[in-house]
Amino acid sequence: MLTVVKGPSSYDDIKTVDNITYPTFREACFASGFLADDREYIEAIKEAKDWGSGYYLRKLFVTILLSNCVDNPQLFWQKTWEWLSDDIQYNQRKIARFPGIKTLIL
Repeated sequence: MLTVVKGPSSYDDIKTVDNITYPTFREACFASGFLADDREYIEAIKEAKDWGSGYYLRKLFVTILLSNCVDNPQLFWQKTWEWLSDDIQYNQRKIARFPGIKTLIL
């Protein structure tokens, strides 16, 4: 950061990126693009949602988390939770034999 931010006179100057002062140096580094973000992992889940089941997506999510490559797990969750939980309500209604669910008869 010190080699990129020109003429800082305080810590707040270093933590300021595009006129936004971030609470931590790490967040300022993310905003500046010095640290890798988790876009590639979010994109992997986003791509897999089109052809994978909810169970598969959740397995993929856990595998990515266990690989310890995610820089911001909370943001990763916030961006993907809707895709991960898409089938949970359907499965719970199916287990409870909710009458509103039409079953496929083979």
